[in-house]
Amino acid sequence: MTVAGHRARRLAALGAVGACLALPASGGASAPSHSTFFESPSRNIGCVILDGTARCDIAKRSWTPPPRPSSCPSEVDYGQGLTVSRTGAPALVCAGDTALDPNAPILAYGQLETIGVMRCASTLAGMTCRSTRTGHGFFVSRQRYSLF
Repeated sequence: MTVAGHRARRLAALGAVGACLALPASGGASAPSHSTFFESPSRNIGCVILDGTARCDIAKRSWTPPPRPSSCPSEVDYGQGLTVSRTGAPALVCAGDTALDPNAPILAYGQLETIGVMRCASTLAGMTCRSTRTGHGFFVSRQRYSLF
């Protein structure tokens, strides 16, 4: 599959998951106009900013997420990542897809990725994403995560 096809499939999957996660809906059935995928230099953290929502998934971690909430179906994964929207509180991910994309560009340590009010920063310590509108966001690394 081409890189463009791989990304289109991920965007479609994330759009479908967005409805399950109560993420902001994109207008109509057209493709989102403001989106990007990127990964940490270690390739252990993969992120996407899509329609006013930032999400990062982690491949290897030493922390354990809290118990699965009853609202997260057992058919999908829980706690493999974190998400925050432009207006909502951050949360652990409940989804059957992933933001990890081996073809995504690297966001170098010390660099930012900003689309609209969503901003993610890559550091040696981990990845931080936040809504610049509300200040809500998350931090994720192999050792820990936090919601704020």
